[in-house]
Formats: sequence, C-alpha cells, structure tokens
Amino acid sequence: MALLWNPESWPQRLAELEAQSGDLKEAPLRRDVRSLGMLLGEVLREQAGDELFAEVETLRQGTIRRRDAKLTATAKKPIAMQQPLLQWSTSCRRSKPSCSPALRLLLRTHQLGRDNHRKRRRIALRLSGGAVRQRGSLAGTLAEMRRVGITADEALGWLKRVLIVPVFTAHPTEVARRTVMFKRRRIGEFLASLDRIPIPEQDLARLEQLVLAEITSLWQTDEVRSRRPTVYDEIKMGLDYYDVSIFETLPGLYREISEALRSSYGLEIEAHALPQVLRFGSWIGGDRDGNPFVTPEVTRDAIHLARGHLLLYYQQHLN
Repeated sequence: MALLWNPESWPQRLAELEAQSGDLKEAPLRRDVRSLGMLLGEVLREQAGDELFAEVETLRQGTIRRRDAKLTATAKKPIAMQQPLLQWSTSCRRSKPSCSPALRLLLRTHQLGRDNHRKRRRIALRLSGGAVRQRGSLAGTLAEMRRVGITADEALGWLKRVLIVPVFTAHPTEVARRTVMFKRRRIGEFLASLDRIPIPEQDLARLEQLVLAEITSLWQTDEVRSRRPTVYDEIKMGLDYYDVSIFETLPGLYREISEALRSSYGLEIEAHALPQVLRFGSWIGGDRDGNPFVTPEVTRDAIHLARGHLLLYYQQHLN
C-alpha cells in the first residue's frame, strides 16, 4: 500500500503548510484525518473483524455525506467534523453497542488531527508574519496598542499588573487512564514529525508504522479506570500535566512576550528579565472538601512530589 503521508511533491506540501487561506490551507488537516481514519480501519479489521469495520465505515461515509450536504446547502465555512459524528454515534450506540469503543477511537483520532492542525497554522502565521496581525494574539495586541498611541513604558506598566494563576484541581470523576493520555500524546508527536519537510520515504514509512502501532495499542487498552483513583493517583496525574502544561510551554510563552515587545516597540528585554505574568497553583492533595483521605501528611507529600518532579526536570536538562 502507498504511504499515506507521502506527497506528490515536497514543494506542494510546503505550499500547503504556508498557505494562509482556502482549500490549500485545509489540505493537511484533511490528509491527517483521512490517513488516521484509514489506519484505524486497518486496526479494526485486524482486531475486531470485517463486520465491525463495515459498521464504522458506514458511519464514517454517512458523516461525510451529511457534512457535504450541509456545505452545499449553506455554502459557508466548513463545519467541524465532530458535531455530525457525535449525532451519528448516539444512534449507532443505541442500535449497535459494539460500535462504542470504535466510535470513541474515531473521535479521538479526529481530535488529534485537529490539534495538530492548530499547531501547524500557528507556525504558518509566525512564518508569514501574520501573528502580528492576528486578532487576540499577544503580538497582535501589542501591535494594535502601539497603533493607537500607547507608549512602550505604558505597555510595560500594564504588563507588570498582569498575573494569571491557573490552579490544578483534582477530579475524582476523571476516568481517563494515564497510559491512554501518553498514547494520544505520542500520536500527536508523530503527526508533528510528519509535517517536517522533506522526509525520506523510509522515515515516512517508519512514522506511519509507529502511528499504526499506537492506534492498535489504544484499541487494546481500556480507556476508563476499573477503580476509583486514590489521592496519590490524582497527584501523579497532576504531575503528568506539569510536563506539557508548564515545563514545555512556560519558557516559550516568555520568549514570545519578549519577541512581541521587540517587534512592536523595539524593546530588547530578555525573557528571564520580564515581569512574572503567570504563576501556577494546585489543590491536588490539599483540598479540604470533606475527603477523609486528604490529610496533612498527604498534602506534605504532594508538595514534596511536585518539588521533586521539578528538580528532576532541571537535572535532566542540566545533564
């Protein structure tokens, strides 16, 4: 079988990644969703047989026809794939309970494709300089502030008054397993690698096989927990989010602020010299909402585990 992500020409692929509007801009998303769907079809046939595959394929084709009919009727911007999929999944679940795991996996793979496309479009905007014009972006906001006459000193003064404090909270009703989140994250990383240009054919084949293996592994893995998580389970799950929500994004955020100040006002301020605009908190292992298992000892352990997780991150980067 031909490689799903192998382009007819690399210049055409580059044009897709750089496109600012139209069908060319959406082509990579369609490719990701289509290719992930085909790989999922392979997994379903191998793992569950042709009958289930046929049921899910009927659902998928029906979703496409329904979407196309709406687009023809409205002639507006393409609607999200997830809405009709959710509607179809409800009816399929009632008549064919065996469809449910496949439908969940179908929705997950589509979501991974959309997540990757958002990252891709963000990079394209930065390459073209469009981030400066993007409404609501940091660079776009600073450029607009300068346009209406706000000085650099005023902008810095306002920046010093900003402090956003997201707080991690425990969710005893969270049933997603850590292993499932890790597998989804790996698929997302492989999709990002497939956007690199150019890629030798043997590397494309290897990445495609890695995606296929992760989808197979997801199919074989129970999505939900079989028991209620303990407080320590909640603490560990919270620490998993530190890696992707804090450690990997915070340095980039401050670099983005520094670059935006430079491009809009000509200010040369290193990222580490900027005002603190973001600080994190956590209730995990420390919330006093009547849970008898949250004791002072557990809270102390939660703090020590968080500190140790951060120190380990620093140690790995120093090494």
